[in-house]
Amino acid sequence: MELWNRPSRLIGMPERIDPTRQRAERIFKARQERRADAPKATAEYYAAQERLRDRTKELRQMRLARESQKDSNRSTG
Repeated sequence: MELWNRPSRLIGMPERIDPTRQRAERIFKARQERRADAPKATAEYYAAQERLRDRTKELRQMRLARESQKDSNRSTG
């Protein structure tokens, strides 16, 4: 039996953990968390891009209106 070959398991002592394995597990967990967060991050990115486009459109309309008003004042004045 494997259990008898490892007395530390019988008495509940923690086994020595390989540092390479610990590192691999940390990397795996970090990748899993990033993969889980990816859809939210993507949605936030696209929302920010849309807000930027909307604001740019608004500012452009304001600039064109201001320029149009200047041109009409020049022609009448």
